[in-house]
Amino acid sequence: MAVRSQVGHAVQDRAGPRPDVPLPVGGESLTRLVEQLLRPGAIEMAAQPIVRLADGSILGFEMLARTSLPCSSGPDQWLEHATYLGVRTELELACLHAVCDRGAPPGDVRLFVNLSARTLLDPRVDAVLHRLPPRVLEITEHEPVPDYQELRRRLQMWSTASTMLAIDDVGAGYSSMSHVLQLHPQFIKIDRSLVHKAHRDPNKLAVLRGLVGFARQGGITSLAEGVETTEELNALRSVGIDLVQGYLLARPGDGWPQPRRWRGAGSLSAEGPDTSAPSMESLVERVEKTLDPTDAADEVTAYLNENFEFLPSVYVERGGVLRFLSGRGQWQVLDGIEAGVGLTGSAFAAGEPILVQEVSGDPRYREAVPGIVAEFAVPLIVQRRIVGVLNVDAPMAIDDTQAHAVRAVAGVLEDAFARTGLTTSRGSPLVDFGWHAPRIAESRSIGEMAVTTVTASVAVARLQSAVLWTRARGSLVPQGSTGSRADAIASLSSVELEQLAGLVSHVASSYSTGPVISRTFGPMGLLRDQGFGTVFVAAIRDRGVPSGLLVLAGPDAGIIETEAVQALELLCVLAGVTLARIGPA
Repeated sequence: MAVRSQVGHAVQDRAGPRPDVPLPVGGESLTRLVEQLLRPGAIEMAAQPIVRLADGSILGFEMLARTSLPCSSGPDQWLEHATYLGVRTELELACLHAVCDRGAPPGDVRLFVNLSARTLLDPRVDAVLHRLPPRVLEITEHEPVPDYQELRRRLQMWSTASTMLAIDDVGAGYSSMSHVLQLHPQFIKIDRSLVHKAHRDPNKLAVLRGLVGFARQGGITSLAEGVETTEELNALRSVGIDLVQGYLLARPGDGWPQPRRWRGAGSLSAEGPDTSAPSMESLVERVEKTLDPTDAADEVTAYLNENFEFLPSVYVERGGVLRFLSGRGQWQVLDGIEAGVGLTGSAFAAGEPILVQEVSGDPRYREAVPGIVAEFAVPLIVQRRIVGVLNVDAPMAIDDTQAHAVRAVAGVLEDAFARTGLTTSRGSPLVDFGWHAPRIAESRSIGEMAVTTVTASVAVARLQSAVLWTRARGSLVPQGSTGSRADAIASLSSVELEQLAGLVSHVASSYSTGPVISRTFGPMGLLRDQGFGTVFVAAIRDRGVPSGLLVLAGPDAGIIETEAVQALELLCVLAGVTLARIGPA
């Protein structure tokens, strides 16, 4: 509270206005207003819900500054004049204190708060941030970043599940994209200028599609603000936006305003979302334009997630096992699934769809996402050969209409695979594996093998940190690590390590594959809560027998391509063979 008791005198304590900043219009009255705003209790906070477009659920609330003081200006003008007076940071800290005074919102949601980069670099902000509920810090392009390296260091210090980063006003200018590339946020907030009447402007829709594609590839959640009409909402749905915010859903207000809900294609309703099956014509059109099997699978999984609230995934057969190709809604996946393993592998082996309405009672079910009630696995058949599986996890029972829609979508994907083939055109990291493999194979001790393996794995996966354990007398013992945050991975308890080992006991690997709003559980979720955006787990094996565990993680959310996953699994096999050759320590 020491900061707050001092900010009321900040204007008087300054020697004078900043000479490099021009005096805004109405300067004298604004000066008096800023002096009043810096007093405790002068700033109030309104909340506006941020809504998941797929199902209408609330992900968070943006906190917007208001005041009961008589004035005709808004927060943008307050901040502009505070910048002129040299007290912008003090005013932003006063806003943060007002957010703290409001308390935590109901449920497991976040508060989105606006801060300039300059304020984030001020050490006084630390004490206030720790008082906030789980939060997303929004940095706008309108305030330059004086020192990206120092800001990255500060953000990494706060990088836990409680603090995430959003870049505001993306699309309004070059600076915001520079922020995105330099700071690797979890969210991008797309400027309202791109949202306004987007349904009437093909150029805006093209830009929106490009931003969504960029975000998905980087594991970033897209958020469109300023949604005011149903037509704009439908346009955002068509390009695949993750989250929306605007007057159409709810105006900022006291308490915690609840958004209006919508039916299937976006028409608003007070009764909640309609569960009737939406038309597949637009899906077919989009899939027919794809040239790569991964792009076709991405369209299918996006359609099922956005229209049915399913958590879909697509697997294709490669080398006798099922390889993950695309998914939506889940933060972690199981990969390298053998025929007959889980409901996905069972459907592949049987060549018939498998629908289970209560997975908790089916011994074939393998949990990778919490809260799943039903699962539907549909084999994908091309030219009378089973080439993969379309799988959907659902938090509710799957009715006949939905099951019919999943089968129809599987047919669309089969047609696409028949046209594109199953070989992706995206680059391969297997060359990196080739550079490192000989050093692993030539290792003369367990320690040398472990160090060379973790070094190779971070190079192949382009991740930050890795730890390798080997099993000795029934326990997992750390043998090698690399990276600045390896200690955070190594801090997992023996129970949590065994849970990870159990997760990959009958599959080749498990890893993250989505933005921060996706679902996860268990030790994978614990690692995400520690600030990791990407996690990979695989067993060290020799002739199929597990003898250790490899865990990799990095701070930025992103997609681990199938070829990188295969290269990592090959590293684990090579490490297992080498470990067996070396023998016990």
